[in-house]
Amino acid sequence: MEQAQPYQPVNKVRIVTAASLFDGHDAAINIMRRIIQATGVEVIHLGHDRSVEEVVNTAIQEDANA
Repeated sequence: MEQAQPYQPVNKVRIVTAASLFDGHDAAINIMRRIIQATGVEVIHLGHDRSVEEVVNTAIQEDANA
């Protein structure tokens, strides 16, 4: 029986992460960012105290998947 091969995406997955305004969870987002990066995903991290508009504009500009 032939061994199944893991899925290899054609294009690299890109994700935008940020902590919203007045949200103190930037440490948790940094941990998740590192875990996601370890899987080979490109992460664009904006840091903390970012507005929805900043996150959306960055996602559009960077052609992010999520």
